[in-house]
Amino acid sequence: MSRDLMHSAEVKALVRDAYRHVPPTTAAVARKLYTAQELGTVPRSAVDRALGVANHLRHTDLPPGSAVLDLGCGGGIDTILAAQRIGPTGRVVALDFLPEMLARTAGAAAEADLDNIEPLEGELEAIPLPDDSVDVIISNGVINLSVRKARVMAECARVLRPGGQLCVSDLTIDQDGLPPEILTQPAAWAGCVAGALAEDDFLHKLTGAGFGNTGVLHRQSLSIDDCALYPLFSDEVIALMRSLIAPEHHESVAVAVVVQATSP
Repeated sequence: MSRDLMHSAEVKALVRDAYRHVPPTTAAVARKLYTAQELGTVPRSAVDRALGVANHLRHTDLPPGSAVLDLGCGGGIDTILAAQRIGPTGRVVALDFLPEMLARTAGAAAEADLDNIEPLEGELEAIPLPDDSVDVIISNGVINLSVRKARVMAECARVLRPGGQLCVSDLTIDQDGLPPEILTQPAAWAGCVAGALAEDDFLHKLTGAGFGNTGVLHRQSLSIDDCALYPLFSDEVIALMRSLIAPEHHESVAVAVVVQATSP
């Protein structure tokens, strides 16, 4: 137990350090995931900080007045887009464990003239919200960063109201498909690869947390060139990928999925 907790603490520390100092992406990631129309409604400060892996909002039902939780809000792009869709009678709780990210999201919300966003400092494994308090949970490339994924999913089930919707984007990967020299790199964990689950494992953990109607709505392969767009991947890790992964697998080192589930 103590060894697992120590490992968890080490991973949390490296993720905290990596995301605290991550530079802007100059919109390279955002342009791959969002339409020009979507990006036109979001402050440039949030666009330049986009680090997601897919666009789950295209698949998310967000009725006006909904209470939404964005797990790991980061620079705020999905928070902003969700807040615009639910309107002034709804609210988006923007959860992150980094004060720096919360400040960026709050700043982007002010730029967008939105007052229905509530920044909240906290961790995925212990969401500081009451039971049955939100209608929808969204997240983009974040759950894989936790060592305790089953705990994260149990917390999601706890805070969602009965019949609530979880719709998240994340990376999945065949753990046997990447060499250990890559999987053990801190930058590979911060870049969402080393901590990713196989698709079946991801869905199984959701079912174990009590979710129903689980399914994958979208899949998109992630190439090494795609990884290079993310500043969280160091040049060393990208070079290792190119040298150690067989050329026929360079176009699919991971798969970005959009997963949907319904709370019990």
